[in-house]
Amino acid sequence: MALRIACHGITWGRDGFDTATREIAEMGFEGFEAFAFVVDDFDFDRLEEFRSVLHARRLRLVALYGGGEMHDSSRFETVVAQNTRIARFLSLAGADRLVLGPGRRPAKGPTREHLLNMVHCANEIGRRSLDHGVQSCIHPHVNTVLEKIGEIDFVLDRVDPRFVALAADTAHFRKGNPGHPTAEIDLFSRYVERIKYVHLKDWDPDLPPEAVGEGGTSVIRDFVELGRGKVDLSGCAEILRTRGYSGWVTIELDYTRRTPRESVQMSKEYLERQLGLTV
Repeated sequence: MALRIACHGITWGRDGFDTATREIAEMGFEGFEAFAFVVDDFDFDRLEEFRSVLHARRLRLVALYGGGEMHDSSRFETVVAQNTRIARFLSLAGADRLVLGPGRRPAKGPTREHLLNMVHCANEIGRRSLDHGVQSCIHPHVNTVLEKIGEIDFVLDRVDPRFVALAADTAHFRKGNPGHPTAEIDLFSRYVERIKYVHLKDWDPDLPPEAVGEGGTSVIRDFVELGRGKVDLSGCAEILRTRGYSGWVTIELDYTRRTPRESVQMSKEYLERQLGLTV
């Protein structure tokens, strides 16, 4: 089965939901991912409005990005409840993937206790999510508790694979392990059977890595349009194809020096021309 291509609305920002869904649909995408703030913005009493917007644009929600401070045991109940709420929204919206983004990385890196707390929390989120027909997928991410290959191995060795799958991200795998130039290929090869969702993005180490955005948040600026960086995208796609992955592969770009539409169009053209993937 061919890989299914979706697009994340991240590049348009929180206030760009309407423009993002319109432009993503106009470029021919059928799948759409958003941050879990749509659950707060629409809530369950406006769920039908949310579904109607996507239906009118012939888009389907494929995933929401949630997660949080899973490594902090004092926040266990809060984080589990928040993500269970997201899973319920996903289910009612017709989607079945919850991406679990880890919490912010401690200055000295995560301790063993942090990682064990994450395992415990992710397992409970995953168990409750499955009650709604939603698969939770943990997402290694730079500048978070789950960044380095050793940390990824530690957590995936201990989570229950029934409850927690892997959301693989080509650029975060590579950028998070700069001393390991084949990190994305090695991790895709090692865990392909546990990958249930994919973010496809590229990384240019020659660009300034971060800037401070609105509200003091960190904006990753060295992720680039597909084909403009150093990530072995072709190799990752080939692993997925040859090993029978048939889930969603989602284009994602945190920051653009162009317009969101121009950047996504560039990535779409690379996918179709260089990787032979059809949107």
